[in-house]
Amino acid sequence: MLIKFVVLFSCLFSCSLTDQVTNEFVILLLSQPHIYILSQVHNASTYIPPYIPLLYTHSYATNHPNWYTIYPLFPTIVQQYPQMKWLFICEAQTRFNLTELIQFSQETNDSYVGHALYDSEPSIIHHYSLELDKPYPDFATGVLISSNVLKLFNEKYQTYKNEIDFIIDIKYELNQLINQLTQTKFIDRSDRFCYEHRTNCLTWSENEKDYSCSRKDIYLEDLYFGIKTFVNNHQTRISLLKKTWLTNQLNYHLFTNQFDDKFEHLIVNKENTERGHCHKTFSILNHFAQYEENRKYLIIADDDTLLSVPRLIRLIRCFMLTNNLPLVLGERYGYGTYYTYPTGGSGMIFNRQSVQQILANCECPSSDTPDDMFLGLCLHRLQIPLIHIKELHQAQVNAYSSAWLQQQNAISFHKFENINVEQIYRDYLDEPITNDLIYHYAKDEL
Repeated sequence: MLIKFVVLFSCLFSCSLTDQVTNEFVILLLSQPHIYILSQVHNASTYIPPYIPLLYTHSYATNHPNWYTIYPLFPTIVQQYPQMKWLFICEAQTRFNLTELIQFSQETNDSYVGHALYDSEPSIIHHYSLELDKPYPDFATGVLISSNVLKLFNEKYQTYKNEIDFIIDIKYELNQLINQLTQTKFIDRSDRFCYEHRTNCLTWSENEKDYSCSRKDIYLEDLYFGIKTFVNNHQTRISLLKKTWLTNQLNYHLFTNQFDDKFEHLIVNKENTERGHCHKTFSILNHFAQYEENRKYLIIADDDTLLSVPRLIRLIRCFMLTNNLPLVLGERYGYGTYYTYPTGGSGMIFNRQSVQQILANCECPSSDTPDDMFLGLCLHRLQIPLIHIKELHQAQVNAYSSAWLQQQNAISFHKFENINVEQIYRDYLDEPITNDLIYHYAKDEL
């Protein structure tokens, strides 16, 4: 594939075209500061000729606290490249025919274009917006934005007075801001910006859907699961978990407020809160640190969180490269420009070093402090990396665009209201725990 692209670029680009597009067409690659993601970014960069400016979102993190939301980078990019006519925003798995893409940008009358996603119903992650026919972009296939739109956006944003509180879905919220500040609508050209490579496609995605690494030395035995619950949910939610992913193969405890002889693996603390749950979360962290010495990784989940354990193990194999450095994996939400946090309902994943540092330096202000937000504040203060995992989901299946979900192998969903829990698990998450994921003792004996 790499040879194919190199040949494509060398054959199709004339010197005059090279001179013409230099600094006029800029690529912004969505990235995060982790070696696994950076290896994908490096692979993507090999497809791009050196005369095309290639930028990475994570490289702006030092000067832009909420760099991951993309729009704070626009003023800097426009200033860096005053000759720029088009900004192409894409992911590491996005592939494209650069010659035809640039030609398309030179000929199109559209100034904000790509592959559109739509909501089928009002979604909690989109603040229950009723604009169901309003398209928003999927970065997997790339998004083209003209410099005229970016300059107008920068001008309007300087006087933008609305306070941005919670940052949830970057692609949707970026689109809302562009629409609002520039009156520019996103144009759906899914015939040219494609999920799969077809003859007429300018771009496509080579997303492999599943995490796959050469590392094989992390097994089910290395994981410990702490589930937050209380007695009224034992017969309802916990029973459903035991019918889906919470099997006896797992090392886990149910952290609850009352003993129940119908369930095993209980750890009882009578203090219980209706919301927030900071005390319960820190009880799990403390238990893992003190009593689960043989486990390397902690997963904290709600009692209405559905998980795919095999996919979770493969995820951890790719990201948890050492226990010497603290690291947390989760679905990243943002609280304004202040800090990010791992959403609790989608599942939070810690290595041992991160747990130790959190316990040594952070203490809940109150029992009902929002646990995930407080953890995010703690991670921010301690400069512990939080890596965003898009396959972890804080909401139910119907909260997300179906087209977007089809491009991934989900790892979690959250909340049981008004759904067939077992059916959702079977349709989106069910996968056997194969032997290669179960702990194997060394076969060689002295």
